Amino acid sequence: MGKDTVTVIKSINYSEADKILTVFGRELGKFSLIAKGIRKINSKNRGNMQTLSTSKVSFFEGKGIPILTESQLEINLDIEKLNVENVRRVLFLLNKFLQEYDPYPKLFDVLQRTLQKELDLESTNKLRIRFLKEMGFLEDFSSCIYCGSSEDLKYLDTQNFALVCKNCYSKGKGKPLGKTPYSSDMLTRSLDRYIKKVVEEI
Repeated sequence: MGKDTVTVIKSINYSEADKILTVFGRELGKFSLIAKGIRKINSKNRGNMQTLSTSKVSFFEGKGIPILTESQLEINLDIEKLNVENVRRVLFLLNKFLQEYDPYPKLFDVLQRTLQKELDLESTNKLRIRFLKEMGFLEDFSSCIYCGSSEDLKYLDTQNFALVCKNCYSKGKGKPLGKTPYSSDMLTRSLDRYIKKVVEEI
């Protein structure tokens, strides 16, 4: 019998009453579970295993895909009430970049904090940047791409998705981050483009 705390990142109907769930576990990383009977109204696991919900789960490990046996809800989000674009951004990241049974407990914890903030734009962008750094697809993102300084990082090179300091702004490739950079439309769209580029290259 296996156990983990997991967030559901994909759900596919399977047979008449079952689902195959792709989950991101704190200890196990991304893996799949068969949730038997979960589509039935009286299923004890039905409300606990919705997309982007987090639960403590137990599962039977036999031949083939593990079978969900029990679940205890930790974080419950009504995905219909969240920002559609941010839901799409987070699910795209988790499904495209995570490899099966490759755990990232620090990223799992950051994801939980983001879910608790209901995927607001600032926390969603912070999650995506942290994710790219941890996965090795983004430089340190704490120093200027041109001179390496960690001071006065007030601009963003939107082509390379990299920070630019005040002294290097004259090179003409930096756009002002503003007072709330992580919730700015400019950073968000630049990050969207950068992630799309990374996916195309891997």
